[in-house]
Amino acid sequence: MLQQPLAILAVLLGAIFFSLRMVKRYAWAEKLSAVMWIIFTSALASNLGLIPTDAPVYGALIDFTVPFAVCVILFTVNLSDVRQAGRAMLVAFALASVGTVLGVLVASLALEPFLARILDAHSWKLAGPYTGTYIGGSLNFFALWAGLEVGNPDLLAAANAVDNVTLFPLYALWMIIPTMLAGRYVVAKQWAVHFEDEAEEASTAKEKPRLDPVSVATLFFLALAVMAASNWLKTAVVDPFFPAVPAILIVTTLALILGQLRPVRELEGAWEIGDMAFYVFFAAVGALIDFYQAVVLSPILFLYVIVIIALHMGVLYGVGRLLRMDVGVLTIASVATKAGPPLVVPVAEAKGWRHLVLPGIIVGMLGYAIGNYAGYAVAHAVRLFLGG
Repeated sequence: MLQQPLAILAVLLGAIFFSLRMVKRYAWAEKLSAVMWIIFTSALASNLGLIPTDAPVYGALIDFTVPFAVCVILFTVNLSDVRQAGRAMLVAFALASVGTVLGVLVASLALEPFLARILDAHSWKLAGPYTGTYIGGSLNFFALWAGLEVGNPDLLAAANAVDNVTLFPLYALWMIIPTMLAGRYVVAKQWAVHFEDEAEEASTAKEKPRLDPVSVATLFFLALAVMAASNWLKTAVVDPFFPAVPAILIVTTLALILGQLRPVRELEGAWEIGDMAFYVFFAAVGALIDFYQAVVLSPILFLYVIVIIALHMGVLYGVGRLLRMDVGVLTIASVATKAGPPLVVPVAEAKGWRHLVLPGIIVGMLGYAIGNYAGYAVAHAVRLFLGG
């Protein structure tokens, strides 16, 4: 068994390389997502005894990569773009988010006896990542998992597997529900969306960015500076008054502030660097996994997610229909909250809603920005309801 930290890191990077090659080369592998392949491959390496199932290097990698990835990705978020989404998309985004919050609250409280068997008195923490992922996608899921210190890598593996698998029925719902509801009611004039020209431009994905060394160095410098400043603020300023506030919220706030500066926002390579940092995080988590425990924990999480999806969809389409909102706008808002900007384009184009691409991308970026705050708030609300 390899014990040296550099050797362990080499194996983890090998798992990332193998997984990305599989996803790039085979369509069937791509459907499982790179994240699932990375977690599975690194878990296989540790469960087969190639690397240890527990080592200090894993904790060090997890502690560094999550805030670092959050920083560089949030540097790309321009909050002033939100007004371009239009009232209709912003209202739909709000409905989708409210549905998520209600779903998480109901699921957390109804299933608390079962969740308590897994996380004891800390079952309330699970509400944070699931609120984050159904408002801002996986970026917030993993940031909150680390920020709230949920721990339990077996549970994380099961949660991530369930999160990925449920995307398939969700995608089917995004395709089917608009067809079922289309033409059933007249859309009110105040919810009209007009973004044809901008959508045309947004739907043509920009060319693969060139990784400029100056941009890369600047991104690393800024991200590390934010992380250092956040740690200081957490210890010296926040802890004396609000010790429960996780450092990831401070990181999120500082990164968003910097992201409003055009020179920072236009740095090339933020997404590629952020994705790579998250890949290292997934690999480290995967190495900590016990396959048997991950499988055992999956059923309760499926039930948890089903409750969230049911209320998310119910509130979004139910209230949206009462308001006579366009079903396309409602659907793209759901896509943006759960899957983020990457899936907005294919869903919108598949349904012929090219005019909704730009508004959908904008609210997807808004989800990245607020997901961590919402997740933290909902988790502590659940804790309060449970009397913790």
